[in-house]
Amino acid sequence: IRLVQMIIAPLVFTTLVVGIAKMGDIKLVGRVGGKAMIWFFSASIVSLLIGLFLVNLFKPGVGVDIGIAADAAAASDLMNNASSFSLEHFVKHMIPKSIFEAFSTNEILQIVVFSIFFGIALSGMGKTGESVIKLFDTIAHVVLKMVGYIMWFAPLGVLGSVASAVAKYGFQIFGVYAKYLSAFLVGILILCALLILVGFIILGPRMKELLKRIQSPLLIAFSTTS
Repeated sequence: IRLVQMIIAPLVFTTLVVGIAKMGDIKLVGRVGGKAMIWFFSASIVSLLIGLFLVNLFKPGVGVDIGIAADAAAASDLMNNASSFSLEHFVKHMIPKSIFEAFSTNEILQIVVFSIFFGIALSGMGKTGESVIKLFDTIAHVVLKMVGYIMWFAPLGVLGSVASAVAKYGFQIFGVYAKYLSAFLVGILILCALLILVGFIILGPRMKELLKRIQSPLLIAFSTTS
């Protein structure tokens, strides 16, 4: 888990900076960024609604008394923090006082905000910033390579986590895992189906035009080969 946490901040920063800087046109960045944010928030809200529906349907935690005291304390702290939430608090939390502090604490939202500003500024430098873009592009590929290495250790982490849970709570924990994984799988399938449906609705006319464009060359190729 710590290996995954270690790689999140540099992965988000380098990929966002390179992606934004390579667009070049600030207006294009704004359009793409706006559409991406709308898609992100919409998909997040839909995901939360699906999760709330499935957790009330499957109720994977009913009858389980694992770590009730710790969970109750965490829930109480969460409720106290939620009650003090405000727009001012959100804005202050979103904009980092120091990017190094954001990196050290893995504050993803703050890293995203800084990456967007950095990428836009880098794209506005024109040819002067091309060397920096190439550097960050190389770093992004290095970080992705590190992700591949870290994923080799993921099965060991899962093994240790499951073994620890079984040793502490017994084999009954597998029943809890089964209910949770069933709800998770159903949720993923529903979300994928909804996203594919929305994508088909949005890209449907474009897909038809694309099929029309490639239809005649395919027919010519087929007739010549036959």
